Amino acid sequence: MKNYSESEIFPPEEIHLWKQAIRLIEAIPDEGLPEIRCHELARAVGRRLGLKVQDGRYGFIEHTWLWVTPFETRWFLPNILDVYVPGRLPQVQLIHTNRTVLPVNYSWTAPREDIQEDIVEDLCQFLMCVPLAAT
Repeated sequence: MKNYSESEIFPPEEIHLWKQAIRLIEAIPDEGLPEIRCHELARAVGRRLGLKVQDGRYGFIEHTWLWVTPFETRWFLPNILDVYVPGRLPQVQLIHTNRTVLPVNYSWTAPREDIQEDIVEDLCQFLMCVPLAAT
């Protein structure tokens, strides 16, 4: 069954990106990797899918997510693809921004300076081997 969000809110291209992100995250093994933070995971998935990363906060938690499309104007916000939503399931979620305001839990900040690039690179190499479905 398609729900309202799938049939009326999100365009097919964004739903496709969300499904691709789920496929990528599900391919990452549960063991054998160092602890993966959202900051590195979002960067790796963003590189694989060609999406812009945004550092910020989710409530009071430092967090990182992806924008599903580039900013078109100063007043237009793209929807969010969050690959590691804190304290929620499913882990990968597509979030509607209402185009002019962020959802109440999200606020952005300056880019982080503590990114573990070696982990991002390792994840990128792994994710490049995961086949993506055609649109």
